[in-house]
Amino acid sequence: MRKTYDKAFKIEIASQIVAKKTTVSAVASEYKISRPIVSRWVSEFNRYGNQAFSGKGKRLPDKAKQYALEEEVKRLKEENEILKKFAAFVAQEKK
Repeated sequence: MRKTYDKAFKIEIASQIVAKKTTVSAVASEYKISRPIVSRWVSEFNRYGNQAFSGKGKRLPDKAKQYALEEEVKRLKEENEILKKFAAFVAQEKK
């Protein structure tokens, strides 16, 4: 089973590493977490601060708006296709 760590734990670990109170290697060996995972936590913390580690299925702050816009574009394209088909149907019915 895959281990999961809560947001508070990740922020605490990452902030200690950023403040130079500990190192990635020390945390990795103490908690038996792979170094790349700990490094990823530090990177995300550096980039997003307390907004980092948004949780399962939630998007990071800068990605959420982009995702919402992409979904709206997709919906509008589908709507446009439906309207084109309807317009063609109405034009054919008038004949």
